[in-house]
Amino acid sequence: MKTTILAAVLFLVMSHVRAADGSKDHEKSAPVVHNILSNQLPARLLTTIKKSYKSYWITDLYKEVANGKITYYITLENADQKVQLNTTHSINWAVTHVVAKDVVSR
Repeated sequence: MKTTILAAVLFLVMSHVRAADGSKDHEKSAPVVHNILSNQLPARLLTTIKKSYKSYWITDLYKEVANGKITYYITLENADQKVQLNTTHSINWAVTHVVAKDVVSR
C-alpha cells in the first residue's frame, strides 16, 4: 500500500514539475523596475552623463530588467530644459524627450 501511494505521489510531482517547466517557454516575464543611484550605473554611461550634461542634475534614474535585457532610464534637468534619455546596450545614451521650461519674466 505504501509503495503504491509513494509511486502515485512521485508521479504527480514529476507531472507538475514538467508542466511548470513547459509553461515557462511560452510566457514572457513582466519587467522588473528598480530605482537606482547614479553610482550604480555602468562606468561608460555615468562618464557620458558627467561629460555631456555638466550643468544638469539627475531627477529620475531607474533600471528595467525584462527577458534578460537591462534598460536604463534617466531624466536630467537644468534651469532651461528637462531631458530624458535611455539605453539598452550600456554603451550610449539615446535622447528620447526634451522639454523646454517656461521662463517667467520678473
